Amino acid sequence: MRPTPRAGKGLLVGGVAVYVAALLGLVLTGNTALRYTADHGGTRPLWLMWTPVVAGLVAAVLLAPRKPAADPFTGTEPRRIALQAWTLAGLAAAFAVGYYLSPRGDLWFLGLKLALLLLTPLAVVRVSWREWSTVDLQGRWLRPIAVVAVYIGLTSVLTPWSGQPAPLVVLLTVFLVNSALEEVFYRFWLQTRLESLYGRWPAIVVSALLWAVWHAAIQGGNGVALDLASVVANQGVTGLFLGYLWSRHRNPWVLILAHGLVNAPIAMIIASV
Repeated sequence: MRPTPRAGKGLLVGGVAVYVAALLGLVLTGNTALRYTADHGGTRPLWLMWTPVVAGLVAAVLLAPRKPAADPFTGTEPRRIALQAWTLAGLAAAFAVGYYLSPRGDLWFLGLKLALLLLTPLAVVRVSWREWSTVDLQGRWLRPIAVVAVYIGLTSVLTPWSGQPAPLVVLLTVFLVNSALEEVFYRFWLQTRLESLYGRWPAIVVSALLWAVWHAAIQGGNGVALDLASVVANQGVTGLFLGYLWSRHRNPWVLILAHGLVNAPIAMIIASV
């Protein structure tokens, strides 16, 4: 039995309520300057971080592909999709909680991430690396690249990178472990299944929130409530852009590139060469 439209509306309303609660909590407590990196404690105003996202979303709408991508799960038993989707959602929640409560350390982070976001989905949920290979990429390159250029360009102007360059091997590792793996898990596997069940925006919102909350472990320090509100207002909003880019344009390579440039700005890459 396929989920009813009411279920999708419920997820969307609940997700929007989380965003509204996070924003109100930050405004009422005066915490409207958010951390934007785990490398140091620097902050930036909320509106400054949201502006590129809004511009990116507008660009994604205006530069929409000529034809929508087909649902890769058409003809698949809805109960099977739902079981996979909510198992993936549970793994995402387990990763966020597990890492927040765990001792900090790169090896622990890497092990937990690979176990919950890669190995378990492949072995238990029986997802595939090649699910998105069925997407017809013809006519799906220039427009999403232009959308990403708008988002990254505005981000570079409004919130320029300031920090120390990293070795190229570190940038490559971060790209694979964070950008590529996270997009595969949260967007390709999770969001696509939720979209098939509940529609575009419920899927985008739920996936964005699940992606955002794990960042509280690396950009927190102000207590659970404020930590969660901060990452919802920061990464959660960025996740709306990445999710819409995937839903609208369905180009996995451009999406992974966009996430990579969020983690490692062009200025950092140039400085590291």
